[in-house]
Amino acid sequence: MEYISFDEFKKLDIYEDFIRVNPDLGVLKIEAFTANEGIPIPDTDIVIYKDIGEYNVVFFKGKTDSSGMIDNIYLPTPKKSDSMSLEIPLYTVYEMNAYHIGYERIKKYSIGMFGDVKVIQYVKMMPEVIVEDTYD
Repeated sequence: MEYISFDEFKKLDIYEDFIRVNPDLGVLKIEAFTANEGIPIPDTDIVIYKDIGEYNVVFFKGKTDSSGMIDNIYLPTPKKSDSMSLEIPLYTVYEMNAYHIGYERIKKYSIGMFGDVKVIQYVKMMPEVIVEDTYD
């Protein structure tokens, strides 16, 4: 699959179908920590994308701030009003990768986003342990 930006995706025919199903916006906040959420991890690379057709559409790419957070990431979602009459509200799933040198290679998450709702995604990073072979 080819990675494309959201702006590139907007120029494709399949964008109209996607936005028809996802006309609203949900808000995502990311918090990257280690030590049971005690130590924030700034400068964690975050990529949020979704497989749509033959593309991996990148909706957001950035780094956490000095508090290990990124706030107010807006992502397309189904309308909240469409969800209220259902037992299970409608939502759209996005994939998120988190990466930081010195920590686990890549953390992957699937995030369900709901219309007009703020979702908080915790990213629990573990320091990378390098074990040297001392045996000959």
